[in-house]
Amino acid sequence: MEENQMLEKDFKEVFKDIKNEILNAQYDIYKSANIRTLALYSYLGKIINENAKYGNKFINNLSIELKINFPNMKGFSERNLLNMKKYYLECKNNSNLQKLSEKIPWSHNPI
Repeated sequence: MEENQMLEKDFKEVFKDIKNEILNAQYDIYKSANIRTLALYSYLGKIINENAKYGNKFINNLSIELKINFPNMKGFSERNLLNMKKYYLECKNNSNLQKLSEKIPWSHNPI
């Protein structure tokens, strides 16, 4: 056997390490994206709450404008915007709840 040739078991071990690193990186990226998305939704919820005096017309107009300006994004329906407001109101005084909710995707968030 040549000295330069890697044993199959050694290759498998190196590949396993690489695979684990890729999976860990994917998880970290997903987690970071989820945290940032929830921060955005909380921000939108805050804005909606601050403009509650305008009623459903504000939410309706905001939904339309967001859909027009971000046609490739989903999640800006009136219903979702109301959920963002609810999320903001539930989390604004409860940092533990906000931190826990960051660990699950928005679609699974019970708030």
